[in-house]
Amino acid sequence: MKTADIKNIDKSKLVFVERSGVIKDDLITTKAIGYYKDAWLRFKRNKAAFVATILIGIILFFTIFGPYMKKYDLPKQDKIVANYFRELPPKIPVIEKLGIFNGHKTIKGRNKNYISSLPEGIVVRVIDEREVDGTVLMDVVVDYYRYHSYVQSYGDKLVNGKPDIQIRRLNKEEYEIALQKNAVIKLIQHYPNQGIYDTQIDLYKYALNSSADNIYFWFGTNSQGEDVFTNLWKASRISLLLAVTITVLNMIIGLILGSIMGYFGGTLDILFERFVDILANLPFMVILTLLVLRFGTGFSVIIFAFVFNGWISFYSTTRIQFYRYKNREYVLAARSCGAKDRRIIYKHIFPNAIGTLITSFSLAIPRFIFTESIYSFLGIINYASSTSVGRMLSEGQDKMNQHFHLILFPAILISILMLSFNLISNGLRDAFNPSLRGVE
Repeated sequence: MKTADIKNIDKSKLVFVERSGVIKDDLITTKAIGYYKDAWLRFKRNKAAFVATILIGIILFFTIFGPYMKKYDLPKQDKIVANYFRELPPKIPVIEKLGIFNGHKTIKGRNKNYISSLPEGIVVRVIDEREVDGTVLMDVVVDYYRYHSYVQSYGDKLVNGKPDIQIRRLNKEEYEIALQKNAVIKLIQHYPNQGIYDTQIDLYKYALNSSADNIYFWFGTNSQGEDVFTNLWKASRISLLLAVTITVLNMIIGLILGSIMGYFGGTLDILFERFVDILANLPFMVILTLLVLRFGTGFSVIIFAFVFNGWISFYSTTRIQFYRYKNREYVLAARSCGAKDRRIIYKHIFPNAIGTLITSFSLAIPRFIFTESIYSFLGIINYASSTSVGRMLSEGQDKMNQHFHLILFPAILISILMLSFNLISNGLRDAFNPSLRGVE
């Protein structure tokens, strides 16, 4: 608008918007969002990280309570009898109706006459039928729990055209237990003088106190007849407990040394850096192997091996963060006001580095689990009284073609752990990034 036009405006048309009152700013009613609350809100908006957190929570729940969900003490009570239940396929209630994890298994190369003699309901379908040297052989899918129960009572072949009988020799106490459980099919021979009973029994009723149709091993059994479901969560408990313990120790050592060297610097820092360089270049496999050969594979040996130079990554991260923040204006102001070094480190510098350290912590846990699994898989780490996920993978690999479930469930668990922890770490990295504060 030109100056001449402004001068020609009728001043009578210019009126005050508000004559009687005073215009005030609106009162701010929202609550202030702190740094950690803002980080939590941004973390929740990261759907992948949030779902990964839920998955880790579920795994932790089963790790704590999973070993107690299924009561199966047979391997502890009688390893010989438990061995009869080795390598049973997975059978999960409800899910079995979908056609998966239903206890079915493929039996190859069995005589057609024997297959035809099996009771109804055992054979699910015929896959292949062929003649070899005048004998007709069949590959069939069977309800393995029923089939296994039948084999343990009648054998896996025909004698004179009739099913063989599995005779088990029981003492008087064992025979009375079999009678109480209604597990005796037929008494073949009794030797009163010796107190021995040659008996045909239903092994499922005798050992598991139930018929084959009502037995469910959710993840199957291993080569020792142990429940894979229970063993998997026990192994997960060991792996996670060791991972958290070792990571916490590494973090504490790294934080203390990194904060001291990063804050004070100088000659001490230069000399310590050379020591760290030497330590970091020592091969971990050599360290672990020498310790295992000398002291065995106890938990204390494994912890020491992983802590020996595992703290270096936390040390380097902390040192860099302290170098980054120690000369900022607010630190200089605190020093000018007379704040001591200890207060400056823990009140002014450390809180700014917490986001990076938390991210490093969450990344270190899956790194340990993966490394420990590799060395357990290779047999370098072999706990005497317990197992780990890597050891279960190693055992499953040997029988992968015949019993795929032995490697399937440990592989799924370790894959979920690795993926979830990495997604959580990415979410934490973005959540604690100060430059993203307040950004949608």
